[in-house]
Amino acid sequence: MTSFKTCTTHLSRVLLTAHLALAAGCVVTDSPTEAEQELSALELVENHCTRCHLAPEPGDLSKEYWSYALHYMGNYVGMKGDEFDDMTVSPVPPEWEPQKDYTKRYFLSDELGYMRDLYPFKPYIPPEPEMTKAEFVRMREYFVGNARSWPDMEIKRPKAPIVPGFTPAFPNLDLEPNALVLATQVDPKRRRIYVGRSVIDDWIGGGGRKEGFDKWDDIVVFNLDSGKRIAQANVESDPLHMSLTETGVRVLTHGRFPMTEVGIAALTDWEFEGGKARARMLVNGKQRFVRHHEHDMNGDGLDDIVANAFGDGIFGDANSELTIFWQTPQYSKLWKDAPAEIKPGLLPGALRETIVSNQSGLISSSIADFNKDGRPDIAALVAQGSQELLLFINNGDETFTRHLLEENRPSFGGNNVRAADFDGDGNIDLAVLNGDNVAGNHVGPIVPAPRPQHSVRVFKNNGNLNFTKEYHYSMHGATRSVVEDFDSDGDLDIAVISLFPQWSAEEPESFVYLENKGNFDFSPQSFSSDFFSVWSSIEAADVNGDNKTDIILGLGNFPELVPPDWLTRPIMEGRDGNAASVIYLLNNH
Repeated sequence: MTSFKTCTTHLSRVLLTAHLALAAGCVVTDSPTEAEQELSALELVENHCTRCHLAPEPGDLSKEYWSYALHYMGNYVGMKGDEFDDMTVSPVPPEWEPQKDYTKRYFLSDELGYMRDLYPFKPYIPPEPEMTKAEFVRMREYFVGNARSWPDMEIKRPKAPIVPGFTPAFPNLDLEPNALVLATQVDPKRRRIYVGRSVIDDWIGGGGRKEGFDKWDDIVVFNLDSGKRIAQANVESDPLHMSLTETGVRVLTHGRFPMTEVGIAALTDWEFEGGKARARMLVNGKQRFVRHHEHDMNGDGLDDIVANAFGDGIFGDANSELTIFWQTPQYSKLWKDAPAEIKPGLLPGALRETIVSNQSGLISSSIADFNKDGRPDIAALVAQGSQELLLFINNGDETFTRHLLEENRPSFGGNNVRAADFDGDGNIDLAVLNGDNVAGNHVGPIVPAPRPQHSVRVFKNNGNLNFTKEYHYSMHGATRSVVEDFDSDGDLDIAVISLFPQWSAEEPESFVYLENKGNFDFSPQSFSSDFFSVWSSIEAADVNGDNKTDIILGLGNFPELVPPDWLTRPIMEGRDGNAASVIYLLNNH
């Protein structure tokens, strides 16, 4: 069967990373036997789909969406694409294929007026059918016949009550509206805020690019108090994640989707003094970086860098990595003279690399000591055909042992994992977001595919690497989160954004604040409709210097993933077609 994965990402996508693909499938080599031609739909699913992931269920996707999912899956069992008489296959422009033998791209449309842009991976498409047309149609009838229509799959509930402890505010930043803000980073010491913007018009319809638009990806620096623009620097690709350094900000750039032959994802340290930008590149040449962390992973007193790259593909050749860049004793000296760009690889002599995992779909990670042995471990979320929640336990010798905590069906769409002790028992728990739904959230003519299984879930660490789900909040398109004791009551709260809300709603739920009431009971809250927007970044930091942790939201004005009329809908009345690129939720607890 297929899986439905973006980057996003997140964006996700992705950022978001991670985009319009139904990205997974099954590599099959056996020819259909005469006996197999009599198998039921369930038996066919078991024979073909479970080679790659858990067997999907009809309730995972909408009735309207299943034909597209099955058609995509058919590529991986060698179907020719003409088996469904009521669907039309149309080619995409040749220039939309960035690499030879990378994907097989096509438009698929139906008699209801819906469509999708699909691109299975060519290397996994067998030359001949592995099942008959009758079997393939039988599978379609099973899934479509037992699925619900998309309106019945939407999460329908009243808007959460207004959170009393935060005041929304439009900051006085010299920043244009209607941007796509993939990351922000507040520097309270220097009284700055760094804003990472992307103009995703250089990625259209899964591969078309407008000449020159790469120059629009940038980092803009503002005085946190006056809002005055201090500096601006262009970057080669989407600035997806940032962290503070002693001299400025470390920027993870995502790279490109679809992937280029040689990756352009990078980690670079930036300084902005005297209005001038100074860059030092540490890592280059990866495919679709998503997240990074600074932590001493081997106990030598030097901060290492843990990063994950999503890549693009199904198996170990997807260029997806969970990687540790170990800091060498020579790092500090070599860093001072590091160039703004290095060849693909690491800053020579300053870092060395260990790839902890290269399975496809490594979308998110978090660092904590999960087994209380004094060594930092890694929680990782996998979001491809195999939707997995993993722990990589630190063995103390720069090796890690993989533990599978949970596996889900392909449509779960994992996006984000956060490690924190939510119940104060000294064991580190996990908050997991699953909500990847690129263009399946009722945008334009794309076939709707709301997924009620998308949610915020909190897992309790019971010790001995045993985790149980203790909290569940359904949320279309949950993408990114921050964890903090916002109300200073001694326990950790969660704030969540959605890049893929259900756009058919009058006010799509794009933000929720989950106040921790204790014992894994969280109270969902929202903020005023006057500040409604869709968000692609979220940060927890003190923006006004009152020693309270605020929330910073970055706009998710992502072409093709938002309705073309969203800025003029009734919910945006009074804003003249403009949405603030950054807003603050000021903490007044």
